[in-house]
Amino acid sequence: MSYSQSKILWNPPPPGVVNTDGSAVTNPGNAGAGGIFRDELGNWLLGFYRNIGYTSSLSAELWALRDGLKLVVDKGFSQLIVETDSMVAKTLIDSAHSDSHSLGVLIDDCRAMMSQVPSIQFRHVFREANSVADRLAKKGTKSDSSFVVLNQCPSDLCNILYSDIIGIMTPRTTVLS
Repeated sequence: MSYSQSKILWNPPPPGVVNTDGSAVTNPGNAGAGGIFRDELGNWLLGFYRNIGYTSSLSAELWALRDGLKLVVDKGFSQLIVETDSMVAKTLIDSAHSDSHSLGVLIDDCRAMMSQVPSIQFRHVFREANSVADRLAKKGTKSDSSFVVLNQCPSDLCNILYSDIIGIMTPRTTVLS
């Protein structure tokens, strides 16, 4: 078996981006959701996290998207890029049918909020480029609060945020067939 390693870099977006992530301690297990809004330079605009309770990692990913989109609508963003490291969640949001899916209500809620944003892009990013949102989601798993909005970067995340801003790359190893 051979391996390939590439370097993953968080890329600064145009204004109006939210990175989201969900986390379950086990799958299913105690779960949290979180996300970060950044400006075009990568600076912190707003962050959030929540404790979801006992659920699957996919449900946590969708809750993170839903919470981020709810803040988007509430804050009146008209242009937005939504980034998630869950290809499954992205595929579910992009697919036409959610009626029969066990998380269909959550999927439809995300779609309804996306339809309220005039210009929205939804894209997948590698986990290594989503580390701030990942850490916020992990905070959610340990939180006693149902929903927390942060106007400033928590001190334990500032180094990760700064690493993104200055362009420090994170290695990603993949297995080659």
